[in-house]
Amino acid sequence: MRSSKIIPFLTVFGLFAFGASAVAQESATAEKTFPTQFFDKDGAYYGPDCDETNYKGAYYTGDYTSPFKTVLGKTDEDIQKKLDQLWNHYFGGQADKTVYYEDRDGGYIVDINNNDIRSEGMSYGMMIAVQTNHKDEFKKLWNWAKSHLWHDPARGGNGYFSWQANRDGSTRDQGNAPDGEIYFMMSLLFAANRWDNADYMKDAQTILKACWKGNGNSLYSEQSYIATFQPTDGNNTWGDASYSLPAFVDLFSRWSDTNKDKWQKATKATRDHIYNSANSKSGLCTDYSNFDGTPHYAFGNNSKRYSFDAIRCPMNYGMDYYLFGADAERQTKIAKLITDFFEKDNYRHGHFEWDGSDPTGAFTIGQAGANAVATYALLDVPEYKDLVKKVLQKAWDAKPIVGNERYYDGLVHYLAMLHLTGNFKIWKPKPKNVKEKTEPAGKYNGATYKEGDTIDAFEDCELYKITFVKAAEEKKDSTEAIRNVVLRNSEYKMQRDYNLKGCKVNGEKTARGAYYGRIVPVK
Repeated sequence: MRSSKIIPFLTVFGLFAFGASAVAQESATAEKTFPTQFFDKDGAYYGPDCDETNYKGAYYTGDYTSPFKTVLGKTDEDIQKKLDQLWNHYFGGQADKTVYYEDRDGGYIVDINNNDIRSEGMSYGMMIAVQTNHKDEFKKLWNWAKSHLWHDPARGGNGYFSWQANRDGSTRDQGNAPDGEIYFMMSLLFAANRWDNADYMKDAQTILKACWKGNGNSLYSEQSYIATFQPTDGNNTWGDASYSLPAFVDLFSRWSDTNKDKWQKATKATRDHIYNSANSKSGLCTDYSNFDGTPHYAFGNNSKRYSFDAIRCPMNYGMDYYLFGADAERQTKIAKLITDFFEKDNYRHGHFEWDGSDPTGAFTIGQAGANAVATYALLDVPEYKDLVKKVLQKAWDAKPIVGNERYYDGLVHYLAMLHLTGNFKIWKPKPKNVKEKTEPAGKYNGATYKEGDTIDAFEDCELYKITFVKAAEEKKDSTEAIRNVVLRNSEYKMQRDYNLKGCKVNGEKTARGAYYGRIVPVK
């Protein structure tokens, strides 16, 4: 049985309001830091949830406190300015900066260097859009992906997405890359919950169902329950550690309408895979990996090195650490390894053998961001305090990329910044029941509230709207309020009856010559 949990969060003008933090600052002085809101301005919920495991992750607590605030001292204004800068850079339409474009079919993300559209980038764009509440761009991206990439089961398709297309929408490669499917499913589920959109939920459930076919064409291996490199074309007996996204698979196991038992097995297998894929010396993963985590060679030498895909691994387990915390010990271990490794390299190189040998290439902003997400697992490790601060500062200071290389590293860094600013949230189905009650103004759960303040609290797995009302006037019966008044000889001159503001004191003399009395009203 889980213990009682009380988590307050402010609301204004009703239950599901935004901007509550301002009220908290004005009217409540917190002795201990708590989340102050669990709903966005439209009532979408990202707050606590009951679960018998009761880990410390944000899924259970609703706490998305940014390490940029707690470690670097950044303000809400600093963070919002940074997020606005990133959106305007990559989605703002400037020729040498944007990766987002529109046509009559919707919106699409371009890999600038290769001049193509990839399921990876489209799904990243959708995730960024739902997390930043850009509903129109999300809709346009999904419309384009459905029109040009999706092999829709309703039209005889396998439910997957072509991983590569031309800018005119024609297909360049009909095969799929599972990181695209995984991010598509997750972003659609978040969008369905955040924007209360049944069509997005229907599409998400269709793809989720298509992932398990009971044969070698499943997105996840039916034997190992790990994401395959590709479920077709003979590439389904090995994988890619960066496709292992345990937090997402955990949510699939909770929200999928089908194959829940398989998603539950995949959750454990995915956590095992990303841990096993991290080298025990360097903490590095390789771009392609066998299901046991060892490097897999295919399509060139980079496949068995830490090169491109693999830079995402620290972001994957870092997000799982702070969103769920179900594998905290192992994730802390590999976070230490990779953080120490890049510090020793002095952040000079970006490509290595699995054990960290043979360094080549340059350290990128994508790596700066992804590695910083891994430090979520080190925030409570005192000996890493200074190094964590250094790694976070590198992610914060990284400049958005201008030019041909802006697509991949730019979007990986953007996603990392959403995690690090506390703006990558688990958007959940709306709570079915919220109870109401009142409490007297004053101290409540470590904070002080005045009359008229309204908070929402999570108590014993129940959501409450709590309104603080004027404290009841204390009935000061003088008999009850003051007892055992000592009447000393020097003060009251041995008087047996002493009038005091309409009261008198009846008392008895003690052996020491003082009167111990009781104040009672004068009749």
